[in-house]
Formats: sequence, structure tokens, C-alpha cells
Amino acid sequence: MKARQAIWLVAWRELDERLHSRAFLASTLLMLALVGASSVLSLALSPETTYKVAIVAPVPRGLDAALQRAAKPFEAKVEVRAVPSATVGREQVRAKKVDALLLLANDRLVFRSDVDAQAAAAADSAVRALRHHLPPAPELRAVTLQPPEQKPTDAESLAAYAGALLLLTTIAVYGQWVLTGVVEEKSNRVVELILSTVRPRHLMAGKVIGIGLLGFGQVALIGGLTAILFAAGLFDAPASIGANLALVIPWFALGFALYAVAYAAAGALASRQQDANSAGIAVTYTLLAAFFLGYVALASDMNGLLANLLTIFPVTAPLVLPARSILVGVPLWEHALAVLLVLATIYILVRLAGRIYAQGLLRSGPRVDLRTALRLARDG
Repeated sequence: MKARQAIWLVAWRELDERLHSRAFLASTLLMLALVGASSVLSLALSPETTYKVAIVAPVPRGLDAALQRAAKPFEAKVEVRAVPSATVGREQVRAKKVDALLLLANDRLVFRSDVDAQAAAAADSAVRALRHHLPPAPELRAVTLQPPEQKPTDAESLAAYAGALLLLTTIAVYGQWVLTGVVEEKSNRVVELILSTVRPRHLMAGKVIGIGLLGFGQVALIGGLTAILFAAGLFDAPASIGANLALVIPWFALGFALYAVAYAAAGALASRQQDANSAGIAVTYTLLAAFFLGYVALASDMNGLLANLLTIFPVTAPLVLPARSILVGVPLWEHALAVLLVLATIYILVRLAGRIYAQGLLRSGPRVDLRTALRLARDG
């Protein structure tokens, strides 16, 4: 039997067997329902925004009411605060006591470091109405006291860490499927029949590809729906998050391929179903360590040396790169370098794990330790 045909037959067997499992269907429907429900709750529970706007006294008559009417379409309110001078108003903006300073004499709306587009639009509309001026000529110019801050929003942070957690969970779950599937075949001696027609490396490749396609489909559904909801504005977040969040999908494929072959090799070294969890514990701990190390690095300094290294380091890249891309952006060359390094690591790991897998499948008795496994791989 040709290699491609053998791999596809094994992959199709895994797909067919697990695709019809109630656990898979239930988990997929549950996750999609949670994503949909979260978008509804985000709209229903989002608090009404209140903009605090300082205005140099005396406040023109009717301006307060005009601001309230202009802010209503944005589901917001405006709290007007009179200040004795423009200098005092700028000090309050710097101290974050107010969100903006409206200087009617200069036709300026002053923010601290970032222009709030909704607040600027509401103020401009209110001033137009008060002066009975019509578009297109702009009335107010939005300016800032300081350069814009490159700081991720709460929504971006939530999307980044939720995406990383989704990757961690799905890679761990589907990796465990690979491990338990290998151990199950060994324990009931089915593997001996399979190996009479299929080479060990083709069996491993088919199992990883079959379960990986199943996981890829689930992650694509969940990540795709979430990205669409972000792009549609159903979450209180910039639409650009949706495009960055979509990186979760290809990085699941790379991350799963990286860890699944290790899970498969670990499963080949366990003889009983009871040994499955302990066999894969080293792989699971490595995955967890990669997640928490990436989290600590991003939380401490998103542009620091450690964060940059973890972005391209193969073991951590699948979890760190999508999250960092959402938070601060990742240059194209880092994307390319990370992909190349992960692919190279997958190639090396496949060759090493393939040998361990071939030597361990037909072994019986107690679980083989790592040193023995590496010796088997060298001798094989």
C-alpha cells in the first residue's frame, strides 16, 4: 500500500470514528453557543458610557442639552464640568479627572493621549446644532496633549488571552485523544493487525492528521464565528481584533502538529490504558509551561526581550504569537521566522518520534522511560 493511501485511510478512520461521537458534537455545539451567548450578553450588559467634558466658564446656554442629544445615538451621556480657565482644564485632562476639554473660542476638543471618536463626533454635532451651522465644514478639531499611548484595550487583552487559552485547551484535548488512541490500540492488540499492512510512521501520521483535522474544524468554527462577531461590532472592541483573532486557526494546526507527534510517541511507550496519563505528562507539562511563561512575559513587558524570544521559539510560538499580535502587533518577519522554526521543529520531531513510535508500538510490559525511548530511537 502506498504511503499516501495508507496515511489517508488511517486519518479517515480517525475522523469517521470520532466525528460521530456524542462528546465531540456536544462540545462543539456548547462552545458555539457560548460564543453566541457572550456576544448577546456583551450588548445587553455593556454599561452606558459617560463622557466627562470640561468647558471654560461660562458654559453657553443650551450646550449641555445639545451634548446630551448628540451623545444619545452612541448610548452615552455627557457630564459637563465648568472650569475657570483653559489651563485648569488641561490640568484636569492630564490628571484624568475629565475625558476632554472643549475650547469653544479655539474650536478645539482636547484629549489626553488618544482621541475618542464617539466623544469627538458627539461634541462636534452639539456645537454645530448650537451655532446652527451645517456640514460639511468641520467645527471642532480633536487634538491631544500627549502622543497616543500604545496600550491594548481591555477587549484586546481579553481576546488575546482567551485565544491563547482556547489554543492551550484544544491542543491538550486533541493531543490526549492521540495518546489514548495509541494506547488503546496497543492494549487490545489491534495495532499488530494494522502494522501488518501499514508502516508505523504512516500510522502515526494518519492518526495525527485525522484527529488534527477534527480539531482544526472545531477551532475554525469557534475562532471564525468569534472573528466575525468582532468584525461585525457585536463586541465592544475594534473590528481589527477579528482579523488578529483569526490567527488562532492556522496556529492551532502548527501547534497541534508540534505536540501531537510527541503525544503519539508517548502513547507508544505505554502498554496499558492506566499508563496513558502518566505517559503524556511530560508533554502536557511542557505545554502548560509554554502557556504560563508566555502569559508572564506578555503581562510584564509585551515588547521586551523575553516576549520577542517566546514569539519565535517553536515550543511557545503557537500560544504566544497570536496573543502578542492582538496586543501590540507582530512584524511580518517575526511571523515568517516563527513559522519556519516551528515547521523545522515539527520535521525533526516527526523523525525522532517516528522512530520511538515504531520501536514502542509492539513493546509490552511496563512503560518505557525517556532515556530508554531515546536509546530505542537511536538504535532504530
